[in-house]
Amino acid sequence: MTAFRLRRSSPNCARRWQSSLRKGESWRRRSRRRWRGCVKVGEWRKCELGDVIELKRGYDLPSRLRTGGEFPLISSSGRSDTHDQSKVSGPGVVTGRYGTIGQVFYIEEDFWPLNTTLYVRDFKGNNPRFIYYFLQGLNWESFNDKSGVPGVNRNDVHRAIVSIADQDTQKAIVGVLSSIDDKIELNRRTNETLEAMAQAIFRDWFVDFGPVHRKMQGETDPTAILGGLIERSAKAAALAALFPDTLDDNELPQAWKFVPLDSLAVVTMGNSPAGSTYNGEGIGVPLVNGPVEYGDFFLRKVKWTTAPNKLAKRGDLIVCVRGSTTGRHAFADAEYCLGRGVASIRGREDDQEYVETAMLQSMDRLLEKTTGSVFPSLSSGDIKDFDLIDPGKNLIQAFVELVRPMKRKTWHSVKEVSELVETRDYLLPKLMSGEIRSGAFC
Repeated sequence: MTAFRLRRSSPNCARRWQSSLRKGESWRRRSRRRWRGCVKVGEWRKCELGDVIELKRGYDLPSRLRTGGEFPLISSSGRSDTHDQSKVSGPGVVTGRYGTIGQVFYIEEDFWPLNTTLYVRDFKGNNPRFIYYFLQGLNWESFNDKSGVPGVNRNDVHRAIVSIADQDTQKAIVGVLSSIDDKIELNRRTNETLEAMAQAIFRDWFVDFGPVHRKMQGETDPTAILGGLIERSAKAAALAALFPDTLDDNELPQAWKFVPLDSLAVVTMGNSPAGSTYNGEGIGVPLVNGPVEYGDFFLRKVKWTTAPNKLAKRGDLIVCVRGSTTGRHAFADAEYCLGRGVASIRGREDDQEYVETAMLQSMDRLLEKTTGSVFPSLSSGDIKDFDLIDPGKNLIQAFVELVRPMKRKTWHSVKEVSELVETRDYLLPKLMSGEIRSGAFC
């Protein structure tokens, strides 16, 4: 098979690639620009997959025997639990044998692959990270149920004819794809940190009443009253002054009260348009009915309707209100039509950051309303009458001003992750088929 020759990737390859982005240029567009002029040379080796790697079935470990620990348990859908023992030394590659078929996972540390999986027992000298990317290109469903038994038969997989690159080529391909994956993972960890910071501030201020209690204990330094959150004395002093220094008889800070969500936010319950108005061609307004349209953070545009009725605006918190996924949430990155399986929540006073953080902090309490239901659901009254703490407009706006830059950074980072995933998924089959060479990126 004719292929592109790949140069060895240097440690600075990813940095040079990113630094060469033109202003406003996406990673994908930059990559396509750089592919022009690539020359096909060299050959890849054709063989059976069993000559490249050896797959082995994972190991049974009933839930009652799982102790928790430092080693991840890998199921057909990824990391599912932990245990105090491992079965396989990392790095490793795992895919589903039963259940979820087609997902491939790369594990750096030692791990325990469960019996619903196949793991690579022997890489036969090949680059483990390359094998992780390589196996993503296989049509795993074509190996499902070949022998009459539901699930992937590893013997069928071993007999598949594939084209495999030499080790230098593998290393170069890994250099390109892993630089994208590393950036994706960095962004995701950053987003988790920012969300945790917003939740921690909310909990300290409005759940534990930290600043109020510190004042009651005699603390006078504004920075200390705020728990060291803000070091600039003038800003800290202005913010600390907004917190009362006593609790009322109801154990709430003075003048604070619980109010129904409806007084703080506009709640819109979904109502699905007629199915005859749906399309997959992007005509009309994108429709959200539930988790099928949920991405990792934003909603996904899967279906559209030409007869939208109940609408969510950009920035709204979208919550599932029916079925086993009740309580799951995502954010609207544009205008969406709301189907009957979801509701939107939007702050009334340019205070969305406060309202959404308060709702997510209190979601478990809201879901108690569904306990014991055969078919879990949240009604309009359940949501609108749900009580949240109201510390007054000044403190709400102070929280919004502090958290809004974090949320904006998160939104930008999520958009970048989406673009990086698209770039990686575009490159992956082309690199694995030899259609392009990794040297084109350096």
